[in-house]
Amino acid sequence: MEKLRLHIALLHYPMYGKNYQTIATSVTNLDIHDIARLARTYNLASYWVITPIEPQRAMVQRVVDYWVKGPGGQYNPHRKEALSLVRIGANVEEMVKGIEEEFGGPVKLFATDARPYPNMIDYEEARRLLREDDAQYVLVLGTGHGIVYDEIRKMDYFLKPIRPDTSFNHLSVRSAASILVDRLVGEEWSY
Repeated sequence: MEKLRLHIALLHYPMYGKNYQTIATSVTNLDIHDIARLARTYNLASYWVITPIEPQRAMVQRVVDYWVKGPGGQYNPHRKEALSLVRIGANVEEMVKGIEEEFGGPVKLFATDARPYPNMIDYEEARRLLREDDAQYVLVLGTGHGIVYDEIRKMDYFLKPIRPDTSFNHLSVRSAASILVDRLVGEEWSY
């Protein structure tokens, strides 16, 4: 089966911290594994872990190498298959260049945030873009308390936030990623 023209990216900088200062968040092992498994399950083209912190990029590379090139892949071929989708970058620009080189371009970015933004598109429109446009699309997820405004406004499209029927709106990024990917490329139904 041919890979979709949809990629997923998890940004760790520039993010808002608890007091809305700009921070870099830590890469977690769970995010590497679980979002890679999500990407493979939905046949996405790649999964990018983005952090400017070189030791964290090196850690991600060690995890990926263990499962893709090392003994982990022999032990669990499914994990190897999922983690083979992981790419590592220092920033969004490096990711876009990497996607253009590996998959062709142009590359367009779907921003996500728990907060609403002007000019948001719904999932039906996003699905239409994925079907009809030849671009490579990236679902860009943030960590911490969200992507800083100056970075998020560089994105091409803003997806409507996940709106639970409750006042508590603080999903883990892994949970939000699964919901968003299913809305974009899963079985079609009304949202």
